[in-house]
Amino acid sequence: MLLAVAAAPLAVACTTEPPPPPPPDPLSALAAQARADAKLAQTLTTVPAAAEIAKARETHASLLQAEVDRERPPLSSTAPPAPTTPPTPPDPVAALRTALDEAVREASAVVASLPTYRAGMVGSVAAGCASLREVLG
Repeated sequence: MLLAVAAAPLAVACTTEPPPPPPPDPLSALAAQARADAKLAQTLTTVPAAAEIAKARETHASLLQAEVDRERPPLSSTAPPAPTTPPTPPDPVAALRTALDEAVREASAVVASLPTYRAGMVGSVAAGCASLREVLG
């Protein structure tokens, strides 16, 4: 009888469900969008500012991904699969303008829900995208 009473808490502890996984990190989507924007900008070889836009968006992607990995370290050491290259849109300059506008909107929507140190970084990315949009014309 004494053994049954002592084992009861152990049985309960072994049958409890693990906590649900945390929701996806909102910075992951921002980093993916920055990588896609950089790839799109790299296709614009006739636009003088495109190389700088691609470089800036790659920097955004690296910084955002580093923060995601710091907050939630990857579970394995294998690299994620390389993203596929989307088809080139009919008007890539207009597509890049739209992508930069969307990046500003997405970052602005997320920034209010983030801790201060992350909000500052995401706000800087949003401001950078707005500046890049102006440079693109």
